Amino acid sequence: MMISNQMNINRLKMKDMIISHKIDDISVKQHQMVCLLDDSKWLNDDVISAYICCIKDQVHVQNKNDGKVYFENPFISRLLKRDGGIGIHGDGTFMTDIVRNYLKYDMIELPINIDNKHWYLAIVNAKKSEIQVFDSLCWEFNRNDLTTMLQGLQYHLDILRRQQDSISHKWTDLDVTKWMITEQLREPIQEDSSSCGLFMLKFMEYSTEDTLCHPITQEIITPFRYKLASILLCWKTNTAAMTTMLEQSDIEEDPNDVVMLESPEDQNKAKSLNSLSFKNKYQSLISVISNMSLHALVGRLCSYIKSIKCMETLEKVWVQSSKPYPISLTLKKLQGILNEDLPMNRDCFNLVVRRNMFDNI
Repeated sequence: MMISNQMNINRLKMKDMIISHKIDDISVKQHQMVCLLDDSKWLNDDVISAYICCIKDQVHVQNKNDGKVYFENPFISRLLKRDGGIGIHGDGTFMTDIVRNYLKYDMIELPINIDNKHWYLAIVNAKKSEIQVFDSLCWEFNRNDLTTMLQGLQYHLDILRRQQDSISHKWTDLDVTKWMITEQLREPIQEDSSSCGLFMLKFMEYSTEDTLCHPITQEIITPFRYKLASILLCWKTNTAAMTTMLEQSDIEEDPNDVVMLESPEDQNKAKSLNSLSFKNKYQSLISVISNMSLHALVGRLCSYIKSIKCMETLEKVWVQSSKPYPISLTLKKLQGILNEDLPMNRDCFNLVVRRNMFDNI
């Protein structure tokens, strides 16, 4: 396999769709994934919506703490905020129908963006008649976006209240603007200025009625940015064709930028490879895996896992599941399951059974 320093995601055809989820009809193009290749970039609505589709696809996440949970996407959250700010528009019936559907659930998880600068999560908890806020930076002083969005939600609930005879629901209180707003985090856990969207996605995935079922730290979030691209590309509901055509470059490339990874003879070229920045390596990797079949991609991933020798890396958790009880798999356990000479680890076995059960529900 060859990796070129000049091969990067910006040279891929922007019209090529690489992610398409039947859930919510979400699609993501190549250029919209660039935010996952740069630590200084905020996540955009498209990437966030795509991962929310992945969350929705997990039955156990939709039924947390014996309560039904609805995961909203940023587009609808913005429309609720719009309605709260300037009143109901011509698409009012469309939005009212969406809110009507909320009444079937115990919790509604709403992603909120402050002026394209910061993401946080608001949970409308109908069981407790409470608005729960998960904010990685604990910006308690700025909840105007939340207040406006709740007002938009209230407009539609008032319409439904006037249609009381035609709807049935289990919410005990429809006056959401009067519900208590509670901050769920006491101290900031985000240590940079750009990973708020990543934190918010993990909040959506791991939040229960009033806490998190798994700890979330900056140490976990930073590598999650790079894993997210692979998750979105390989998720089972991604129906987009996994083929991407590279544009032909008009610029003559320096042959020294190309390295044969499988040729151990040329030490100078190996040093050249090591000098590449992590960002460029990852951009090249994304370009390569976009053209690989799922079978080939899984095979390469297994080979990579088996090749890792660093003890510190082997002790890191790569897979987590929370219901009905927590299971965590370290990289070392994953190596073990790939070794045919070793018995299967109990946690690995239980997680496989759990996955198969939920997939068949």
